[in-house]
Amino acid sequence: MKPEELESKVKSLAETVAELEARVRKAEDIEAIKKLQRAYGFYLEHWQEDEIIELFSKSENVSVELNDGGEYKGPEGIIKCFCFKDHYTAFGGREATCPPECMDLMIPICGIVNVDPDGKTAKGRWYGSFLGAQPRGGILRALIGCGIWENEYIKEDGVWKLLKIFFSDIISSPLDEGWVKMPFINNPPAKGRPAPVRNKNWEPYPSGQIFPYHYKNPVTGK
Repeated sequence: MKPEELESKVKSLAETVAELEARVRKAEDIEAIKKLQRAYGFYLEHWQEDEIIELFSKSENVSVELNDGGEYKGPEGIIKCFCFKDHYTAFGGREATCPPECMDLMIPICGIVNVDPDGKTAKGRWYGSFLGAQPRGGILRALIGCGIWENEYIKEDGVWKLLKIFFSDIISSPLDEGWVKMPFINNPPAKGRPAPVRNKNWEPYPSGQIFPYHYKNPVTGK
């Protein structure tokens, strides 16, 4: 083999290795983001405030927005958002631990994650399937629900964290009545809640609203 042929082959192999390394890194990033999102759901189940807060970036750009409930911004906003004793006033201001009669299962499914070309930020879309037992109107009610997360993530010091959460309920209904009779039942009012904002992207069932996708069609690219 001539020197120039050998040099060309070595260069080609180096490019192949670099491409494979990038693909492996991207696959690892996607898996880490999926794990992050699933952990968020498990911590919600038991109102584990500290664990949830630690999943977020400490950047001033962090935010959480739920339906039309206003936007919690910055690290202090994240702490306020997940102060559960302020949200569930029906429990009489008891400590922010999950009461035994309460159930809050939020299951992320059908996740689509897209890592940005810089490898430092990403976006993800998930269904949040919900089963719960929570106080509504002064009584404990069995609830069933489903919504869509469109979230943003950031990689800090090699670790993926939550940057922005937006959750749009499709249904949040009493199980005994169902989503046809009662598509949505409000949460109890939260102490220190941001001013309600009518978000154009939140139109629960039966509106037929399509919550905007963060990604292009994976086949057509449109």
